[in-house]
Amino acid sequence: MAPDRRVGEKPPPEGAVGGCPACHRADRFKRLQKSENPAMHEETLRKARPMPHLITVMNGPNLNLLGQREPEIYGSETLADVEALCMAKAKALGLACACHQSNHEGALIDRIHAARGVSAGIIINPGAFTHTSVAILDALNAFEGAVIEVHISNIHRREAFRHHSYVSGRADGVICGFGVQGYGMAMERMGVLVG
Repeated sequence: MAPDRRVGEKPPPEGAVGGCPACHRADRFKRLQKSENPAMHEETLRKARPMPHLITVMNGPNLNLLGQREPEIYGSETLADVEALCMAKAKALGLACACHQSNHEGALIDRIHAARGVSAGIIINPGAFTHTSVAILDALNAFEGAVIEVHISNIHRREAFRHHSYVSGRADGVICGFGVQGYGMAMERMGVLVG
């Protein structure tokens, strides 16, 4: 048994590169494309086609009120605008995107847990939990992929309590002060990190 294979794990298909499931899908897709079998149809090819990297975009408390709450700080764009921006940028980069927002710390932690083994990266604006939540930091530390922290305002030009971020201790990058365009910047960087 190869030393890098887990006990009970099936060996990779013949001709596959490594033991990565995405590599297995890619290898199967290549074999099906070369197949001489006339019965091979598009549905089979579609299922075998490698899936794009999924990026989970998470927004914390009060971000559901974007466009209404303190527009002089957060701008006039809505959460729907942010999500549309993320979806469009992800599509342009060949990535898939799933957006979530919650005002509840436990719900955000559950989403981070659900992203494990599914998402290649998380873009997160934890809102006020940025400054208070060790639990969100711990959940992000258990996530294997890339993490980018985003803030619409420049948190370092605001009240002193906003200057500290627990999430920054795990993030691969932090973007703040660029308005909702920061989400697009984060998606661009995510394309580099997971590409």
